[in-house]
Amino acid sequence: MSMIFRRVLAFLVRLVVFLIGAVFAVGLLLLGFVLTLTLVAWALLRGRRPQVRRFKVDPRQPFGGFRPRGAAVDPANVVDVEAREVPSAPPRLDRS
Repeated sequence: MSMIFRRVLAFLVRLVVFLIGAVFAVGLLLLGFVLTLTLVAWALLRGRRPQVRRFKVDPRQPFGGFRPRGAAVDPANVVDVEAREVPSAPPRLDRS
């Protein structure tokens, strides 16, 4: 009788641990889904289009071969400025 009791108890413990893990996993999945929807809604409310980042991976390269997508700014829109010397600032009060 004690052998059957131990088997049933072990099965119930495994079942409870599995159910707790399943509930935790589903909760994390729902949290990620809600967070994603919240961020998309926030972007749309501010009048911005949600940005999707895509990575190109080349399996023949080491570490997946991540490559940059190109220049972030159009070179025609870059403004050059002249550098000038900044005079030294007057000494500050020590507030220690």
